Amino acid sequence: MSLLCYNRGCGQRFDPENNTEDSCTYHPGVPVFHDALKGWSCCKRRTTDFSDFLSIVGCTKGRHNSEKPPEPVKPEVKTTSERKELAELKPKFQEHIIQAPKPLETIKRPSPDEPMTNLQLKVSASLKQALDKLKLSSENEGKKEEDSDEIKIGTACKNAGCSKTYEGPHSTEEVCIYHSGVPIFHEGMKYWSCCKRKTSDFNTFLAQEGCTRGTHIWTKKDA
Repeated sequence: MSLLCYNRGCGQRFDPENNTEDSCTYHPGVPVFHDALKGWSCCKRRTTDFSDFLSIVGCTKGRHNSEKPPEPVKPEVKTTSERKELAELKPKFQEHIIQAPKPLETIKRPSPDEPMTNLQLKVSASLKQALDKLKLSSENEGKKEEDSDEIKIGTACKNAGCSKTYEGPHSTEEVCIYHSGVPIFHEGMKYWSCCKRKTSDFNTFLAQEGCTRGTHIWTKKDA
């Protein structure tokens, strides 16, 4: 009987009889979302796309884990009397109101009939050098991608919710089980718009099996 692995970044089914120390590739860290970037605390890779984040291959090998993580405990709701007691324990202090300074007077907009003046653009030598390097590196990367359409072994499927990796031409013939919708986080609940199986635990959300069948996508085309 196959079991579902709840290790972060895995989500595959496994045979408990053949569960070895290198059977599972997973993330021992936690998901990190900061300044629109998404990644894992255990590895340095960051991305702005949620589907790419879900397909980041784990950085650690170990045994598969069939133990479902516990749901986070909701804080107990205090009774009215307890809330009143807590309010009485709060320190009493005099409220001070700080008035913000008055806004500056509105500057009069120049007349549209006045002649326009072209501003002279000046690019420093260091900035020009950095831009030239960036342009050259982007051109080289574009040429490399054009020259090679080969899919590397270990490439993760780009479909959301699919944890399969490319192991050879036979991988393309396999059925891909994924989520066709988008992730939704609302009022502490996490779910996919395509199947709406709601959970408050992020690990359980990542381990949710897809609800759609199709073909694997190994390379993501730019829009």
